[in-house]
Amino acid sequence: MSARTLAQRINVNPTILSFNGSTGQSATQILTVTNLSDKVQAYQLSLGDWIRDTTGEHRYFTPGSTKRSCANWVSFDSPVIEVEPQKSRDVRVTLNVPADVMATKEMKWAMIFIQNVKEQTGDDNKGGKMKATIKEIYRIGIHVYQTPPNVTKKEAKAISLVQNKVNKDLYDFTMVNSGMTMLDCKVRLVLTNLASGNEIKLEEQSFPVFPEGTRLVKLEIPKTVPTGKYSMLGILEYDPDMPLEAIESSLEKN
Repeated sequence: MSARTLAQRINVNPTILSFNGSTGQSATQILTVTNLSDKVQAYQLSLGDWIRDTTGEHRYFTPGSTKRSCANWVSFDSPVIEVEPQKSRDVRVTLNVPADVMATKEMKWAMIFIQNVKEQTGDDNKGGKMKATIKEIYRIGIHVYQTPPNVTKKEAKAISLVQNKVNKDLYDFTMVNSGMTMLDCKVRLVLTNLASGNEIKLEEQSFPVFPEGTRLVKLEIPKTVPTGKYSMLGILEYDPDMPLEAIESSLEKN
């Protein structure tokens, strides 16, 4: 897995670093940064906190400021690197788990930001003023996950399935990750026509949810669904070894 800016000037591999450290352990992984431009580039690595909100959007915070942060445990062998054009350079990323049993009671996470270093050049013009040129700034984020080996509980709950207040063709499915690990979830609607018994399985949506996280997913009823009265089942799958979660509602398609 790799990430590129829209301008395709940098490639970083991998885009996710997953650690499973126990109390007091240290582990190192490699990030490979490739300069896809035609000029020498300097890149700065920094850390931040982040969460996913109920819609799945990322929200960013200062490092070490959120409850589940492991940003203060992460370090780099080179926080600033210079890479020749069309060349790559490896960065060693180390995560040190504190020697404290409380540090491994729950999953934690952070974000590594890789950004090109701002370059400013200037010359005196005839009026004695400085003329500056600012290089375009771009950055990408690398997810860092720390899941202790003793943190294994997977659990999710379907909370509600209600018609959207603005768009009547949408139904809002709400679920919560009540377990201890990040979940890769899938949710779909299954419609059963109450008159004929015919079943319609709608397209599923996939999304990740952090522990203690709540997710609201908008599920659309296609216009191609025939008119009639339906029993509607919102089905949540979050692990092949765990039972499905489901919540029922009704639909009258006009």
